[in-house]
Amino acid sequence: MGRQPYGPPPGRPGGGGRGGAIGAILAVVVVIVAAALVRIGIHSAVDTASSSEAGPTPSFTYTSGTSGPTGPSSGVDATGTNPVLAAPGWALTPAHCDYDPWSTQVDQARKFFESAATCLANAWKPVLAKVNVPFTPPALSVPATTDGLTTPCTGNSSNFAAFYCPSNSTIYLPLSQLQTDVFGDHWEVYLSVFAHEFGHHIQNLTGIMKAANEQEYDAGDTTSQGLETSRRVELQAQCFDGLYITSASKAGSLTANQLSNDREDNYGRGDAKGDMRTHGTSQHTGDWFMTGVQQNNTSQCNTFTASSDKVS
Repeated sequence: MGRQPYGPPPGRPGGGGRGGAIGAILAVVVVIVAAALVRIGIHSAVDTASSSEAGPTPSFTYTSGTSGPTGPSSGVDATGTNPVLAAPGWALTPAHCDYDPWSTQVDQARKFFESAATCLANAWKPVLAKVNVPFTPPALSVPATTDGLTTPCTGNSSNFAAFYCPSNSTIYLPLSQLQTDVFGDHWEVYLSVFAHEFGHHIQNLTGIMKAANEQEYDAGDTTSQGLETSRRVELQAQCFDGLYITSASKAGSLTANQLSNDREDNYGRGDAKGDMRTHGTSQHTGDWFMTGVQQNNTSQCNTFTASSDKVS
């Protein structure tokens, strides 16, 4: 069976932007396709919450359905015309990093992701400085499981995997949801998952997420236009993921074999048959990741000006 896509977005809170479910917003629900959380095989589900039950589940990156605050955006609230995507664009600073060793033990896994967060921040800071956006790091949550975990974007639901919550600018990485039994010590896969979520943080800081959220809300999050906007957001995060992975590879922090593993992994993501069309096909999910890898330029990650057939 195929790996899960990054998860379908839940209802959005009131007030503007891609905020989490707060207070009455917890009543906003989205019916999620059954079995998405248990699809594994060679490709794993790491970003989505899915089940046959209706409930407030987070997207891999953001929420949708109502308006609400997104967090510390100090950029321009725009998608395709956002300055960070303007030509000629910028490459990320080569990310030569000594990542802390990977382990499925919570404390050591947290150290791994913390070391990765430092590297990602160093790679993205110069780009944000070019467009006059102050960098603020995301918070990290690396619990063993989702049991008892409450977030502004999910409420008391435990039906989610790795995701970014813009309401509190936090990346959640529950180890039980990363399918470590499938990927083992291939830490490059977890790094790529994290780089995708970090890409959503960059969207939040630069104003892309807020603008996209408004577009999705205006269109209706389950309309064809609303779903296409969701896919544009997710596929751009794929491209941002590729930007970082190639910077790590060029700096010698990832081997050619590890880069190949990430390529294969990303071509296994995407919306499966029967899923709500929020993330894109596996082909486009892999293609946009590889656009980041091969082009290494922020302007090439403009999914919002791409034709609809490139973000299906």
